[in-house]
Amino acid sequence: MSHTYSSNRVHVVFSTKERQKCLPEDLQPKFWAYIAGIARNHKFEAIKIGGAEDHCHALILLPPPLPLSKAVQTLKGCSSEWLNDTGAAGSNFA
Repeated sequence: MSHTYSSNRVHVVFSTKERQKCLPEDLQPKFWAYIAGIARNHKFEAIKIGGAEDHCHALILLPPPLPLSKAVQTLKGCSSEWLNDTGAAGSNFA
């Protein structure tokens, strides 16, 4: 019987619009935790998340059926929506 093993680990980096410093240091721990929760809720794993005031790094573990583009779209879209809804990063976060 054959077995298949897959381990798709990807380092993703995305920034704020025009690299604006919209993510203050006091917000960052909560924001990184929120992004980890997004991944967990969408059935993939965020191994490590961090960044700075103008960008985010995420090491993610993708299951084989999930395209990278869909995972990144989910992380960026949901986190941006949360920042805009809460106003945590100011108005009109992008």
